[in-house]
Amino acid sequence: MLAKIIEIFIMEGVALLLFAFAYLIGVKGKLELIAGYNEKTSQKVKDKNGLKRLITRLCVLLGVGSAIMPILTYYTVSFPDGLAYSIGGYGGFILGSVGMMALQSRDYTS
Repeated sequence: MLAKIIEIFIMEGVALLLFAFAYLIGVKGKLELIAGYNEKTSQKVKDKNGLKRLITRLCVLLGVGSAIMPILTYYTVSFPDGLAYSIGGYGGFILGSVGMMALQSRDYTS
């Protein structure tokens, strides 16, 4: 029971952090929070608003996935190998989302 509570706190904390990043980048326009974006590399960005929207969408998508993860593990833990499948699915979801973001970011940089 304690492990489940710890999982909920960690995953919901990650979700809140990602939603905070989405707000800061998308609404407040703090592009310096994007990894690799600084004064030197800002000239390589062709469409700053497009890049901002892309990273905001990624943060919201990963935040929703992180918020749903404790619910998923709660329902799948009773099945044989259910926990391993749900954790593997979450990892695949993250890798797929980040991979798609990396490919789409080419549209906004030179």
